[in-house]
Amino acid sequence: MTIGKIFELSLIDDKTSIWIRDKELHVLAHGNWYQDNILEYEDREIESFTWQDDNQFYIDLK
Repeated sequence: MTIGKIFELSLIDDKTSIWIRDKELHVLAHGNWYQDNILEYEDREIESFTWQDDNQFYIDLK
């Protein structure tokens, strides 16, 4: 699954804070879904994702 596919699932809204991390959990990008630094990863394959009650969404890349 790609990050773009996650965006299509409507799990993320404009107020969701997205954290994109590599395999070692280093942060590669942080922001909202519509920001360029997040959108540049849209076609990347994910390993897993986690959503927290405080509207934080963590995406770990393969």
